[in-house]
Parts: sequence; structure tokens; C-alpha cells
Amino acid sequence: MKAGNKIPFMTIALILLLLLPFIIRSNYILHLIIYVAIYSILGMGFSMMWKNRLISCGQAGFFAVGAYTSTLLVTRTDLSFWWTLPLSGIASAFFAFIIFSAALRAGPLVFFGMSLVSSFIIMEVLGTVEFFGGWEGILDIPSASIGSFFFYGKISNYYFVMILLILNIVVFYALYKSRIGRAWTAIGSSVSLAEAQGINVYRYRLAASTIACFFAGVVGAFYAQYQNLLVPNSFSFQLSIYVQMYALLGGLSHFIAGPIIGAGIMVFLPEYLRVANEYQPIYFSILIILIVIFLPGGILSIPQRVPWLAGKFGKKKEESVMVNE
Repeated sequence: MKAGNKIPFMTIALILLLLLPFIIRSNYILHLIIYVAIYSILGMGFSMMWKNRLISCGQAGFFAVGAYTSTLLVTRTDLSFWWTLPLSGIASAFFAFIIFSAALRAGPLVFFGMSLVSSFIIMEVLGTVEFFGGWEGILDIPSASIGSFFFYGKISNYYFVMILLILNIVVFYALYKSRIGRAWTAIGSSVSLAEAQGINVYRYRLAASTIACFFAGVVGAFYAQYQNLLVPNSFSFQLSIYVQMYALLGGLSHFIAGPIIGAGIMVFLPEYLRVANEYQPIYFSILIILIVIFLPGGILSIPQRVPWLAGKFGKKKEESVMVNE
């Protein structure tokens, strides 16, 4: 997209986001859009680590850390939710730093294993330790409030999560365009070449995983006050796999737009096809296999793979890198 076209496009997009609750009268559709935003933030975190040649299977676990941190601080200490929102991100980032600072020294394979194991451990601890509510979970979690206004309804929570999503996009975009982002790009291209250029691969990878888990924790705090209940099974390993699918379906080279598109498809398509919950893993598996075979670059690679679209958009490939990153 040309620089001159960005401002009008972003303005239209923001206006559409502001008016969407008044265009869509269905609370259920708004509920699905809220989930798309939550999953998009988790997916963008996975994509940030993927950009550094890291595969994480632990996004659900750090999502849970943020949700439970906020809930326990609000319900046990009467701390304002608005204080717990950043604290939840800090708690998730702290756990990620402790776990991954050791794992990354041993390499990406150990990082993958530790992220997988940590996700299982977090869920088991939340389910077995009574302090965290056990497998029955924590009920009657208060909604966020500003003065006498409470975020009870779908519309208020829609605007809340959209602010979080836009903030996430702005921060990630700024990082990708900064010196840090250029280092991540070099690592993604070639680790050995990045090291030869003097880039500290360990530190940049640790920064990427910590930042990704911070935002997972923040959106976890939102999730807790939105759902008003927490159950450990909501943060299962299956969610971590779905997060990977969001990024893969949209396009792994599209680090911001890819997870958003992928999450939107995976949330809305089963609803319109009326796919039962128990069959969704099978449905998603088939969909991902087809994407890997026929669209290895994801949905967003279609303009480059379809001949007439390639002719229209192919010349803009270099300009689109700005959006992809």
C-alpha cells in the first residue's frame, strides 16, 4: 500500500470500527468479534516469535497467567482492575523471562519444549491448587468499571478490546520498523548471518518472547473481566495450537494482518457452517492441511498466487513489506 493511501485507509477503518456496533445489531456477532480481537493479539505474539525462528506452544499458558493474576488481585486484594491490567502483562512477561532465559541458551528446540511443558504445568497448577479455584474455576469475577460505568454489555467490551487490539498493532508495528525489528528480520533470514553482523540473537529472541507474553497477559486480564469466570480448561493446549493456526491461516509472513485474518476466519466460518464443537479440531486440521498444500503463504498470499491478482498487486510487493512486518 502506498504511503499516500495509508491515512485515508486507516481513517476509514477506524470509522468503521467505531460504527460497527451500531451497524451490527446482534450481540452474538459482537461477541464473536470480541473473540477475534482476543485471538488476534495472541496470534500476533506467536508471529513475533516466529519472526525470530521460534515456535511457541505456550501462548495459552501465559494468557492464563494474565487472566488469573488480574482476577486474584481484584477479588483477593480489592485492587482496581486498571492497576491489574498492566500488572497482568508484567506477571506473564516475568514468567516468560524466567522460563525462556534459560531455554533460549539451549536453542530453539528447547524453547519449543519449554513453552509446551510450561503451558501444561500452568494449567495443572491452576486446576489442582485450591488457591486458584481448582478445576471448578473462579466465579463472579467483577467487570471493569470507570466510576459508575461498568463494562457489562457487548458494546462496551467491544470498544475496550478494540483499544487493546489497536494498541497492540501500533506497538508491534513500531517495533518492526525500529532497530529491534530490523534485527528480528535479520535473525529470521539467517541466524548465523545475524550473529556475524554482531546481533545478539539470544537477547533479541528473549525480548520478542517476553513482549509477546506481556500482551498475552494483558488480554488475559480483559478476558477474565469479560467472561466473569475462569476455568483452567479454557487455557488448554488446544488453544495454543489454535493460536498457531490463526497465524498460519492468515500468513506467517504477515506478522500483523495474518493473525487477524486467520482468527476471523477460524471464529466465524464454523459458526456459519454450523460445525459442532467436537468436530471443529478435525475441520480445522483439514483446513490447515489444504492451506499448507495450496496456499503455503496463507490467505494473504492469494494476490501473489492468482494470475490476474498477481499482475495487479505484484508490483506493490516491496511496498507491502511495510504492512507485512
